[in-house]
Amino acid sequence: MVYKYIHIIGTSANNIDDAVKEAIDEASKTINNIEWAELGRVTFRILDNQVKEFQAEVKIGFKIERKD
Repeated sequence: MVYKYIHIIGTSANNIDDAVKEAIDEASKTINNIEWAELGRVTFRILDNQVKEFQAEVKIGFKIERKD
């Protein structure tokens, strides 16, 4: 069995949890067999001294399937 992982950035105006969920939800639209995720860097977009956007780097792992 072979697995692959990718890095994807989810964003949210609300919180980190929503940014992570956005990343996983969006990845699952085009990737099958997602089996795990790992939170990487967390960053924030600041405007006028206030947090305007939460950004979460998520490493997503999935099983590679061959079509034989």
